[in-house]
Amino acid sequence: MATLQDPLWLGPKLRESILLDQYIAKEELQRLLPQLYKRHPEKLTRIRHGLPRRADAVWQHGVPARDGEIFRLVLESANSDWQQLVTLETDRTLSVDGKVYRRGVMVDYKSNLQEKVITVRTREGMLWVWNAWRHRRSGTAGPWYLESLSNHSGMIVETLPDGFRYSCNEGRDDDDYDDLVFRIERIGMAAASPAKITRQAELVERH
Repeated sequence: MATLQDPLWLGPKLRESILLDQYIAKEELQRLLPQLYKRHPEKLTRIRHGLPRRADAVWQHGVPARDGEIFRLVLESANSDWQQLVTLETDRTLSVDGKVYRRGVMVDYKSNLQEKVITVRTREGMLWVWNAWRHRRSGTAGPWYLESLSNHSGMIVETLPDGFRYSCNEGRDDDDYDDLVFRIERIGMAAASPAKITRQAELVERH
């Protein structure tokens, strides 16, 4: 007979949720979620659900970036019927193909070898990266739900000579890490003068 100390009394779904919860060390939390840990460490609980199962996977990754540095985002491939996205964020602004965004933007995968030019404005010297996905909970009908950083998702980060490659697992419970593959490559520095770049960033930050 189940007791209050034994999660069997809770029923299968709630029991599974409790058994999957894990208390993780501060260092592991910082490794998995470096951007959130840097921004709001006091708000991050150390009891986490649905952690990546692969020991080398992370939820977020930081790309060292100079203020005004330009990167190329290459969406190499996707292998999923869910919509795949790349989240990019800085502490100031970034632009995608010339369009400026305040702090961050999500880029949809549309085709293999799709490319975007990313220009970073940053004080802290970092471009933050993680994957996300949209799916319909009822199968092929109903609204799309946007999710990330959950349900055993994650990224395997490969260091390249000029950047990084990311092999991503979405929230579908399969650990295949081929749902989205993309890379971020360094190109150079923005040609515009620092004053002009700063002015553009300030205009976006005010709105």
